[in-house]
Amino acid sequence: WGGLGDVYKGRDEALKRIVPHRLSQAGEALLAFPAAKQMHHALRGGLLYHTTTMLRAARALLPIYPFLNGDLLLSGVIVHDLAKISEMQADTLGVVKDYTVEGKLLGHIVRGIINIEQAALHTGADLEKALLLQHMVLSHHETPEYVSPQPPKFPAAEYLSTLDTLYARLWEML
Repeated sequence: WGGLGDVYKGRDEALKRIVPHRLSQAGEALLAFPAAKQMHHALRGGLLYHTTTMLRAARALLPIYPFLNGDLLLSGVIVHDLAKISEMQADTLGVVKDYTVEGKLLGHIVRGIINIEQAALHTGADLEKALLLQHMVLSHHETPEYVSPQPPKFPAAEYLSTLDTLYARLWEML
């Protein structure tokens, strides 16, 4: 999975259960899946590229903000878009033909928070920690206009949202 399984070496026990479980659920699809139907990273491997690049940026800036929960931030970066795999129908070349029924009705944000809860229950992880991770997924698009029903409400969630927005905008400009 592009080294994502090895990137999480934090101390938080709940996140060490949830994140690898979600990565195993994503499986081999993560290697080729695009990050979008169009716009940023709408290409083979785009989801993995988007995620790993955001991880590098998050890690680089963590020393500047020592009050941030690094374990939570890195976990949020890894899982924030994983549900795109069930949101879109993509072929092995990374071309999205259409959105799935689930993608049209729920989208990756709602599916993502459901997946985190299921992973926490399956692995016996702390549900309060899962709730923080769910909020990060729920708020990573920042506003209702971009499908986030809640704005980020704690520093790691704000960081993830800002990083995701910056990344998407820079990619579009490129």
